[in-house]
Amino acid sequence: MNGIRIFLLLFLCFILSCSKKEKNHYIANIENDERLANIYFNLYITEHNDSSNLIKTNLRALDKGKINSKNTFLLNNKPFQLVTRKSNYYISYSEYTQNKAIKNKDYLFEVILADSSRHTLAYIKPRNDYQDLHYMIPKHFSSSTNLELKWKNIDVPTNLVIQKNIYKRKYQHSPYRNTHLKNHDYGYKITNKNGSYIINKSALKDSLEVTVGIKASFSHREKGNINPSLQNNNCQLVYINEVTKISTLKE
Repeated sequence: MNGIRIFLLLFLCFILSCSKKEKNHYIANIENDERLANIYFNLYITEHNDSSNLIKTNLRALDKGKINSKNTFLLNNKPFQLVTRKSNYYISYSEYTQNKAIKNKDYLFEVILADSSRHTLAYIKPRNDYQDLHYMIPKHFSSSTNLELKWKNIDVPTNLVIQKNIYKRKYQHSPYRNTHLKNHDYGYKITNKNGSYIINKSALKDSLEVTVGIKASFSHREKGNINPSLQNNNCQLVYINEVTKISTLKE
């Protein structure tokens, strides 16, 4: 019996050491490098929990407060392209883009500086249990009854954004040509593992407008590990897992 206990204890220690190593992967043993002191970045990676194998990336990166075209930023070894766009005839702006970014089990963000040196900036391995979350949103609703949005098995703080697809009653002869999205509740915080949110029927129909659709977006955020050489405390890599559910008016 004692042998079994010792084996289980050693196995537990092995699991904990592996998870710690995994958490600090690419980051733990990095030595301070002054060449990174002036780098600032915000990288958002958004994964939609659907059949698509793509992610959406949004990167803002500066060097001494300005965009440096000599720096190359990479996510999982794929470079971002720095492109210049015109907002009108007189004003242009530059942004980083990455076409067809692919979902992965983890994300490594790096930079190649003008001197050709390559450095790790941030790393994250997101949770892998998002598929276990359950959202029970009816496909159809009636404006004569309350609409209940339910969730189950949520273990992390979740942000809920609810939007209504509405049309004004003055367009009742061609309502679907005149619909638009309107925020019903922006940034509702879910903190309970199991729960529900009720949209009162009075919010679905009134004398001025009719709701023909409800869009509910549930999102979780995780922050990645940052290279300690980065002096700017605002540097961050944020992973967002987003689930969107749609309910439509049943005529």
